[in-house]
Amino acid sequence: MGDYPWRVQLLYATCLCLALLLFFLPLPTGWVVIGCVLTLLVSGYKGWRTLRYTKQVKQVSPYLDALDGQLEALPARLRRRLPVIFVTGDATPRYFAEQDNQQVAISGKCIWIAVPDMSTLSLTADALSGRWPEMAGRIGVLFTLTPERYINGPSLAGYLQTFRQSWADASKTSGYKLPGYLAVNARLGEEPSESAPWFWWNQQSSGIRILDDCHTPLNLWCQQAEQPHQHRRQHLAVMLKILQQWLDEQVISVLNDTQQPVPQWIPGAVACLNIRLAGESENVWQRYLHDATTLSLPAAAETNQSIALPERLVEDMPVYCPLPAKKRALCHAVILTAIFAAMALCSSAYHNRQLLQHVAGDLNAYRQVAMDSYDEKLTRLNVLKTDRQLLDKYYREGEPERLGVGLYTAGRLILPLDVAIKNYQPPPPPPPVEDVPKLVRLDSMSLFDAGKAQLKSGSTKILVDALINIKAKPGWLILIAGHTDVTGNPESNQTLSLARAESVRDWMIHTSDIEKTCFAIQGYGATQPIADNETAEGRAANRRVEISLVPDASACQPQAGHQISQQN
Repeated sequence: MGDYPWRVQLLYATCLCLALLLFFLPLPTGWVVIGCVLTLLVSGYKGWRTLRYTKQVKQVSPYLDALDGQLEALPARLRRRLPVIFVTGDATPRYFAEQDNQQVAISGKCIWIAVPDMSTLSLTADALSGRWPEMAGRIGVLFTLTPERYINGPSLAGYLQTFRQSWADASKTSGYKLPGYLAVNARLGEEPSESAPWFWWNQQSSGIRILDDCHTPLNLWCQQAEQPHQHRRQHLAVMLKILQQWLDEQVISVLNDTQQPVPQWIPGAVACLNIRLAGESENVWQRYLHDATTLSLPAAAETNQSIALPERLVEDMPVYCPLPAKKRALCHAVILTAIFAAMALCSSAYHNRQLLQHVAGDLNAYRQVAMDSYDEKLTRLNVLKTDRQLLDKYYREGEPERLGVGLYTAGRLILPLDVAIKNYQPPPPPPPVEDVPKLVRLDSMSLFDAGKAQLKSGSTKILVDALINIKAKPGWLILIAGHTDVTGNPESNQTLSLARAESVRDWMIHTSDIEKTCFAIQGYGATQPIADNETAEGRAANRRVEISLVPDASACQPQAGHQISQQN
């Protein structure tokens, strides 16, 4: 993590994701709610993991506190160029036995930091990069291994897998594969009388060499020895070759096994020191040596001497130049913004396309309806008005975010909508309904005496009221019909009913200025009763005179002479 602004980056990514869900992505409301909840949960979990990791990094910070004073004593230019080597493995304390704090050692060629617990490699690398960002890219790992501490192959393989996973985590934290070196501390025979040198080899070298200024080949080193020591050196050379073979078969093969999901660890170089450290009497190295040569190492006392750090082994360690944390954060922010912009543009294009298809579909459906289909046309017109109101709202108040981002083009449909709404032709009004006067029914007993056709003297008021309700109109004939009850002779009743109708007509002509051609009379006698003739009330109702208007094109037309007299 180092000085990378994880919290700010996490907050920024969460805001972008929520903005996409709430304003752009074409999802139903339920899915939007679920997406927002999941985003907040994932963001909260990631924030909690980051906070916990920060606390774990602070726990390893005391390992680096001892560096402060020693780094201050170094020139700034040298401090920026020295590689940093994390020393881990089963023999780590022996490499720092002579140091005051037994955690940090600074030489003229590199800075050595003890990491006894290899599971904290990732945390230590993160803490180092966070405290001294200029050291990022110059971190390596020295893995120390004492073969005599492992009873069998599975225990050794498990330990190697643990280191491989820890190295992979540290590399992931640092942003690049940390260069690695293997330092083997094994007993190869009797202790030489002279100072024990480091032996080393790698994939590029032609064989085993001495770790000195000249990188002397092993064969030449054996020949340069004096006679008393030449035999020991030759024996040591044989043991080194057997050790190299054992390392290739049981150590290197495990560390770079491609069948494992963890990245391969291929050491840049392998160093070996002939030294006796605490271990098991029956161990994997002695068992392999016995199987290969039928030889056994002689018993020897364990030494408590410190182990010199193999400085020359890491002289050619590759240096990486990763981007600074803030620049990496800026690049990641740009990538997140680009992804957000691309998804927002795609979503906006989708929403605009849906809106255009919807409005254009409504407009086409309106045009396909015939103008004489008034009900369906009116329904489609109301839909167009709703679309027009929506587009007008977007025009006045601005389109929503999901239609924005410069892709809104639905405004060009406003004019076609206005034209379609303006050209709508409403249905013609229904023809006016002429008021037809109601039937005027007069009681014959109120107008005439029994069996008589002459009007009574008191019937004027009733006739005047009837005359008010009956108005002569061209094309309408005033029909006056007389009716009687069944009492008496039917023929006499027929004649009486006609005479009574004629008397009412004559009164109306005499009283008003209605032409005679506007009238027609009819006597029905007792043929059209409206009540039961068996009762007195029914017979009284049947004795009546009815006045009504009957349509007749030739009726009640004004005479030419009368029109001329009116004009004069």
